[in-house]
Amino acid sequence: MLECSVLVPVYNVALYLEQCLDSLINQTFQNFEIICVDDGSTDESGGILDRYALMDARIKVIHKKNTGYGNTMNVALDHAAGNYIAILESDDFAEPDMLQKLYDWAEAQNADVVKGDYFHYADGQDTFVNRLGVYEKETMINVFSCPDILNLADSIWSCLYKRSFLMDHGIRFHETQGASYQDISFSLQVWLQAERVCFIKDPLLHYRRDNPGSSMNNPSKLFCVFNEYEWIEEKGKNILDSCPNVCRHFVASKYRDILNHYYRVGAQYQYVLLVKLEQSLHKDREKGWIEESAFLSNVWTQICEIEADRDCFFKRTARPVSDTRLSTCGFKNTQVYEKAFFDALSAYPKVFVYGAGQVGKGLAEVIQRRGGRVDAFLVTKMMDGQSDCMGIPVMEVGEAASLTESCAVVIAVTEWSQYELYGILETYGFRHIFRADETVRKAMSQNRNQ
Repeated sequence: MLECSVLVPVYNVALYLEQCLDSLINQTFQNFEIICVDDGSTDESGGILDRYALMDARIKVIHKKNTGYGNTMNVALDHAAGNYIAILESDDFAEPDMLQKLYDWAEAQNADVVKGDYFHYADGQDTFVNRLGVYEKETMINVFSCPDILNLADSIWSCLYKRSFLMDHGIRFHETQGASYQDISFSLQVWLQAERVCFIKDPLLHYRRDNPGSSMNNPSKLFCVFNEYEWIEEKGKNILDSCPNVCRHFVASKYRDILNHYYRVGAQYQYVLLVKLEQSLHKDREKGWIEESAFLSNVWTQICEIEADRDCFFKRTARPVSDTRLSTCGFKNTQVYEKAFFDALSAYPKVFVYGAGQVGKGLAEVIQRRGGRVDAFLVTKMMDGQSDCMGIPVMEVGEAASLTESCAVVIAVTEWSQYELYGILETYGFRHIFRADETVRKAMSQNRNQ
């Protein structure tokens, strides 16, 4: 009988894949299969898999079109035949005795899940994480006796899962095309439903931290972590509703993962995430789901800072301008009161409003009402037939690039898009950039009510 199936999702990891596979075929444990699912790789990954499969009969390779991580993992699960399931990301590698140690503890304790610690690996160097340092070792726990295990939702590897446990509870990966963080929702299902969890102290895996492909600069994936928690909140509704303490720790885990996500994304998207985080916090507070005791202390401190002054937190924590891949935003009217904002615009020979939607038109009305002028609306891309708005010319941002040194530009869109548009203006060389911040929008609201 096959004891273990190791699932290896693969997508464009040719640089690291051989090290990953070598660490598996050289395991001291022998009774296992390796299921590699190639998610439509466009580099040499597929060829490497086929070559290794010819060398070792335990390796089974599945090639498919690119459908995303969640579907890839479910395909691997569907092909697994072992009594236990292990997962190894294809840019990581395992200690030689990883499977043996996990299997021995799983059998001895009749555990649903066994998890070991791991190393961070970068530039050829290991750093012991000691992620499991605060938890009891080599004894049975679960989410009801130790709700803090929900803070481990970001790591599905260095684990062994009983396959019958996963099947009995219908635990699968969330299939969302092109999304990210499906590993979090898988892990949350496990921790919420496992009755017998065993942690061991040994570091068993090397988690790679120097893979440049792991950075997050895709706006379409910006809110994936929110989506995964919303999905699990619905799937785990019975547990969360029946156990308030577990629910509060679930929510605390959510904000830990959102903040981790915040520090990974490009600076042009970080502010947007803070706005979304703050909105989510408000809803969870209204539900009574926020309790300090459920939070890791460093997470609670940051949450309090964001609620007290979101902009101040952003300035302190956003990626620095020295990061040449990204750019942060130092808006000119930060901490400037309403009158100074409009007075400042009057000092420029030309004033442009970036955005011809509801916010932009509202701002233009306020500027005109105060005796100022708007020379043009700027847009990223002109729509057919869009030549003016409110009788004011509309032009693409590039058309105004010759005036970057002397003109003022006010970004007048929702906060969700402001920092991304700032990056566009910087690309064209604009120097005097303002935004319709909370103070200015308040003035716009008052103008509408007059």
